[in-house]
Amino acid sequence: MTKKEDNVRFRRSGYSGKALAALITGIVTALTFLILIFWSGIKEETPQIFAIVATACLVVSFIGLIVSIGCIREQESGYAVPYAGMAVNGIAFLTYMTTYILGLV
Repeated sequence: MTKKEDNVRFRRSGYSGKALAALITGIVTALTFLILIFWSGIKEETPQIFAIVATACLVVSFIGLIVSIGCIREQESGYAVPYAGMAVNGIAFLTYMTTYILGLV
């Protein structure tokens, strides 16, 4: 009996570097948001650099969200890193957008 090698599909092991980069950018933007909250609580006036950093983090979290969605589409399901990157970047993006809509930045 011969084996048919054409019917065997192997999953790629691990995750891509783009997925890991998306997760790291999400974590960095979420931590930056927490740092900005605590630092603005200490200061009486909010410097303009806070708005610049928050805007940069908004853009970075949106880019990370797009990259993680692209990583999910190109890989098979079952990998936690692209999904975690999408979740963290999505939450960071929504918190920054909520902050802008409420006018807190």
